[in-house]
Amino acid sequence: MEDLEKEVPEMETSQETEKEGQKEEKHKKKKKESLEDQLELIQEELMNVKDKYLRALAEMDNTKKRMTEDLKRERMYSAYSLSEKLIDSIEIFDQALNVQTDDPNFKNFLYGFKMIKDMFMTALNQEGVTLIDTKVGDVFDPVTEHAVDTAYDESAADNTILKVVKKGYKFKDRLLRPAMVVINILPKTENTDETTSEDESYEEIVA
Repeated sequence: MEDLEKEVPEMETSQETEKEGQKEEKHKKKKKESLEDQLELIQEELMNVKDKYLRALAEMDNTKKRMTEDLKRERMYSAYSLSEKLIDSIEIFDQALNVQTDDPNFKNFLYGFKMIKDMFMTALNQEGVTLIDTKVGDVFDPVTEHAVDTAYDESAADNTILKVVKKGYKFKDRLLRPAMVVINILPKTENTDETTSEDESYEEIVA
């Protein structure tokens, strides 16, 4: 009996030890799984941070490119406003140079104006200002020309230029000022034949 009593506690002890071992293994497994989950979360966060970092770098690069393009464009068209103002002065020179006179002194005075005007135009040409080639008889172009008036000349084609009031200019690839022109517009013709036939039909009905 004593031997049986001794064996029972030993069996209980081994079972308890086995249970404790299983619990410890489960605890270790849970702990391992928890660490793996945490590691996975950390990796996801790192990937998100890396993605945001790369996006920020790309945005900075795009911003830098846009600023560079804006600076190039600003430098390219920096003389646009000044050129636009100087064109009006050149028009005044043109008007003065068109004055007819027989006075030699006044002719010398006009010649001086012409030299100044040519100097202005040379400087503007170097900055990219060019004259728009608008001539009488050309078809009206609303992109580079502005119609200030209309007239009718039966010898000219419809929608063609009859007179150039002011010259037009471009600044590089931009329109600096459109040419001011008078265009030929054919008058609208009334359909007299149709009116006559309607009158004749009416007279026949009345008769």
